[in-house]
Amino acid sequence: MRRLALLIASVVALAVPSLAPAAVETLVLRSQPVPMKPYQVVQGVTAVPSPRVDGYVVGMTVEVVDTAGRVQTMNDVMLHHAVFVKALATDYTCGRFYDYDRRPSPLPAERFFGAGEEHMELRLPEGYGYPNRGSDIWGLVYMLMNHRNVASTVQVQYRVQYVTEEPRTPVKPVWLDVVNCYADPIFTVPGTGGPGSSFARTSDFTMPESGRLVSGGAHIHGGGQRLELRNATCANRELFTSRPSWPDQYPLPMMHEPGPAHMTSWSDPAGIPVAAGETLRLRAVYDNSRPHMRVMGIMIAWLAPGSTPACAPPPALADPLHDPAPTPRVFQPLLRSPVGKLARVTQTAVSDFSFRNQRVELSAGTVFRWRFLGTERHDVTLANGPEGLASASVRQGSFSFRFRRKGTYNLYCSLHPTLMTQRVVVR
Repeated sequence: MRRLALLIASVVALAVPSLAPAAVETLVLRSQPVPMKPYQVVQGVTAVPSPRVDGYVVGMTVEVVDTAGRVQTMNDVMLHHAVFVKALATDYTCGRFYDYDRRPSPLPAERFFGAGEEHMELRLPEGYGYPNRGSDIWGLVYMLMNHRNVASTVQVQYRVQYVTEEPRTPVKPVWLDVVNCYADPIFTVPGTGGPGSSFARTSDFTMPESGRLVSGGAHIHGGGQRLELRNATCANRELFTSRPSWPDQYPLPMMHEPGPAHMTSWSDPAGIPVAAGETLRLRAVYDNSRPHMRVMGIMIAWLAPGSTPACAPPPALADPLHDPAPTPRVFQPLLRSPVGKLARVTQTAVSDFSFRNQRVELSAGTVFRWRFLGTERHDVTLANGPEGLASASVRQGSFSFRFRRKGTYNLYCSLHPTLMTQRVVVR
């Protein structure tokens, strides 16, 4: 978000030509080019083009293309996630954001659309629209993964279905997140529950106004079973459950546990009724028979404000995945074998592109500490092992973990998976 503040001054250069008067147009817009090294993971925040006349966004999709406009598959450069924000607008559920370095943003920004590996689409029902002024400034928070051993320059391309010269019922984006207000809202599933077990993370948000949620979609990661939206005020009534379907193949090399190919969503002009003062409860449910790191639980809904009775029943929304396929079991390997002498230490330094001690031996119950000393952001993430652990991605600071369970913990930096690995053996 701090970078977004610096880029706003140059946003005029990103302006797209004015739209001719029309009912609906499809705008194909792109971010600035993003250079990527072989097998690199890139996170960033940037200003991006937006429609330059007043109107309404009624649909939106996003993908990654090379500089010639060719769409990149997940085996080329993967869109891990992209979040579109409106700068200087107030977010519905978050008063202040924190950037990838966990620093507070100097500017307010409203999250209005996002997508990840599931390629969620914004599809508002006929007659509804997200209002946008020609002077509004858009920003993009993104994370991309280069799955090839060659350098590449790509752009985030997004298609905006835009309505002008036609009134629409305005909607507000309601961003629900079990780890809200962060550019990288991650948590860890420990994976210690045994066969058939689940792990859940929840968050609550009390509605400041009444209305109907006319559309919505969801984002989870590998290991996810479902994302539930409930009304905690009204007997914890189920409003909508988004379920994943999984890809037939995964990108190689495997730089992270693959996510769903699709998540169920809804778009209904009747909408899900909610009343002022009622509490929406978001619940992300993951498999807990094995660890899953750096996972998320996000649902974005679009609210049409208006009068609704308290605890009104929701409509019967179509769910094509009443009996979804089981969460696939995926083994995440290390992409580089740790080297060096076996060290019996209780801390190590993480500098630029290196763990000082790559092979460590500990006794069960030991607390181990990583000290981050580089100019680049790094993290400590479990690839495979007895219990999940993952730190934030930071330049400075420290992270500690108590190794309670015996076994071999294969660790890596999720931003530099082919360069930075570590193995901790707990006896």
